[in-house]
Amino acid sequence: MTNSSRLSGIQERSDEEKVRLCAANNADLYHAIFRAHGLPDQRTSAFWTSDAVAPPYYSNMTTLDRDATEELLIEIDRLSDRLGHRPGIKDGFSKLDLNNKGFRLLFSASWIWAEPHKSSSTAPQGWVRVSDAASLDRWERSWKASGSPTDANVFTPALLSDPDMHIYGRLAGDGFDAGCIANRSPQVVGISNVFSLTDTPQAFRDAVSLATVAFSADLPLVGYDRGEALDEMKKLGFKPVGQLRIWL
Repeated sequence: MTNSSRLSGIQERSDEEKVRLCAANNADLYHAIFRAHGLPDQRTSAFWTSDAVAPPYYSNMTTLDRDATEELLIEIDRLSDRLGHRPGIKDGFSKLDLNNKGFRLLFSASWIWAEPHKSSSTAPQGWVRVSDAASLDRWERSWKASGSPTDANVFTPALLSDPDMHIYGRLAGDGFDAGCIANRSPQVVGISNVFSLTDTPQAFRDAVSLATVAFSADLPLVGYDRGEALDEMKKLGFKPVGQLRIWL
């Protein structure tokens, strides 16, 4: 099959299939984060969940099948009983109504998708892959300063040995003033945790370039965003393909 034929096949995916791949990639990210903390998790065709206390900004459940409503609700009840409180739920298909279970809607966002496109084979100037614990600590401090405050360490050094996780930072003095994460799944590469202490639009442009070259793979780029971040990604060629909702 020629490269153009293969790309044509990718472009024929429905939005429903793209959302499924976006949600699966996000679950891969969750698995990596929880595993790096030494926390247990489980995954079925319908959901990813963990019975452990989640790191800050992470849910205990992400849904993977828009039509498995009964199975998902049973798992939500089990998680609530197991944890002793209502867990954070990422409804990847914006389909569940959890108001009557005592949850509140935190926010809605859009899954985004960009087809593979040629890019430079090198990282944008000033950016490096974070490769040691000390650098990761400096990266996380900058990430927190950009608007994600927490006393806990979210990103642990175990992530640095995961071949499907790349953490990037833009050097500034003895630290970083911007960063992002790229994570690879079999069919897509995800972009997440984009931050900047200075030029936010440039950070998004650089994050897309980094994700494009991160794994030397000609794969679509995916993620989820809302508000100004979504606007920036749309300027860079990403298209919203579906909605997700976060419940607490």
